[in-house]
Order: sequence, then structure tokens, then C-alpha cells
Amino acid sequence: MYVRCGYFIGRPVEGKKDELDAQLRAMMPLYKGFPGIRWANMLIADQIDEGAPAIYATVQFAFDSKEALEAALANPHRQAVRDQYAKTVLPLFEGSVLHANQHVASMPTE
Repeated sequence: MYVRCGYFIGRPVEGKKDELDAQLRAMMPLYKGFPGIRWANMLIADQIDEGAPAIYATVQFAFDSKEALEAALANPHRQAVRDQYAKTVLPLFEGSVLHANQHVASMPTE
């Protein structure tokens, strides 16, 4: 499995936390439009350790392989998702969004 993570490093615009959280959650149905997607999660921090990077939220979306992820990112739907983030999420957020593509090693089930 291969997962792309987007890390929202920063904080909500003053007085906009609830609206930002709602907009982040509202983005999740858009991930269904990526071909080959297995699942997507939005993690919104409730607490961050002192001295840790200010990762406010993390979006994770998974594919069967690196090639499947690359194909999804090449799909025109990606631009539609990016446009929606730019319109509804980023005006409520002060910081940057950085991405990492990661292969997954899972805990044994036995």
C-alpha cells in the first residue's frame, strides 16, 4: 500500500478554528473522485507536544501502489480538489501544506 499525506503546518486564522475544521471535514467526499483510491482520512490535532512541529491537520489517502498514486495525481480531478482547498480551506489557515508519499508497513495481526 502507498499513502500520500498532506501536512497542514501552522494554525487556523484567528477566530476561524471551527470553520476551518468544518471545511477540512467537508473536503473528504472529494477524495472519492480519485481513481484507484482505497481510503482517505483527515486527522485534526487536538493536542501537540511542546516543541513538536505545529502540524494542525494531516490528510492521508491510500492506493494499492506507487503507480496507482501517481496515476491518481495525474488525473484532472486533482486540480479540482486543489481548487476547492484554495477556495474554502486555505483562506482559513495560516501556514503551509507539505506532502509526503509513503509506503506502508503494517503491524502483524497475529
